[in-house]
Amino acid sequence: MDESITSENRQQKRQKPPRSLARIACEILTGAATAAALAYISLGVVGYGAKIAGLGEGCMDGLAVLGMMAMVVPPVYVLGCAIGVYFVGRIGSQTGSFWVTLGGVFLGVPIAALLLFYMWAAEEYTTLGIEKIIIWPLVFLAPPSGATLGFNLTRRYKRPPSS
Repeated sequence: MDESITSENRQQKRQKPPRSLARIACEILTGAATAAALAYISLGVVGYGAKIAGLGEGCMDGLAVLGMMAMVVPPVYVLGCAIGVYFVGRIGSQTGSFWVTLGGVFLGVPIAALLLFYMWAAEEYTTLGIEKIIIWPLVFLAPPSGATLGFNLTRRYKRPPSS
């Protein structure tokens, strides 16, 4: 009798919640929105700090501020994607691994970089700029899509359901 109970418990622990297209879309969009909000806040903090320090008035000072922003914003965007996807994914009785979610963002970042490179390389060949209309949203949605993939690979119930 004990063997059947342990076998049943193991099967319940391995069960994954059903996937929902609406939930996945909310994870992606919330990850992008959280990342954009945190990046915008970090831009404001860096800009305000540069203003206090007296930077940004000359050409070289402006380049220093841009350099600081380039160092601050991408890591904040990556972290914001992971946080947004993770918090939406944990709603209800489901959970997943934050570290795998963060690793999934790093899967989406190279895809976004490749899309940006393609857009800049093909700029002289575009006639109407339709590629830009299609590619820009993909650039911003690739990292949260990777985070969603990472979260859903480790998605499970917080407590195994009873049958």
